[in-house]
Amino acid sequence: MWATLITVVLASAIDDAQALESNGDDRGATVLLEKAVFADPRWAIGRVELGRMQLKLGETEYAWLHLDIARTLAPENPRAHYLYALASDELGHRRDARAALELALSLRDGYADAQVRLASVLFAEADFAGAAATLKPYVAKHPEANGARLQLADALERSGDKKGAEHELRSLLSHPTLKQLAGRRLVALLDSEGKHAESEKIKALIDPPKRQLRDLKPSRK
Repeated sequence: MWATLITVVLASAIDDAQALESNGDDRGATVLLEKAVFADPRWAIGRVELGRMQLKLGETEYAWLHLDIARTLAPENPRAHYLYALASDELGHRRDARAALELALSLRDGYADAQVRLASVLFAEADFAGAAATLKPYVAKHPEANGARLQLADALERSGDKKGAEHELRSLLSHPTLKQLAGRRLVALLDSEGKHAESEKIKALIDPPKRQLRDLKPSRK
């Protein structure tokens, strides 16, 4: 009975903290979670939520500590590993961040946030083939994620897969907001491969020549 009561109280603490956060009181939500975790140090979910709030407030070192404990208490929780990776990355522990993100993805297939973050970590490590491999399944499920598609094209080109990069960039030419950026990158890619005729076609597509207006004769009075 006592254990059940504790569970109810802790669950209520999360609800109350989320209500405070929704009202803009991030500090109040964090303090509430801190008190609840102090009451039950083995409450893994509470530490996950506390770590998330501390990350939000910029208290990265405290967040890293709570999230490290949380993932030890609940090693099957992919979110604990993902948030721990965010804290690790912010503290410059990129190797730990990568390992935690890979673990989160092994626990939850298609974990979108972890895929995007892992791609960024791999990109920063110059592992462009790894970044591309991580982004491909994400982009396949989220074709509207144009920023990720641009990053995928960049990773493909840097990894040596210029054909793949060209395909991704061409697919973005139909998006008005990305037409210029994707087009310029595609032009540079085609020129680097000596495909100058195709490059000129893309230039004309993204920046068509302006029509020259005829000079009008002065009107007769």
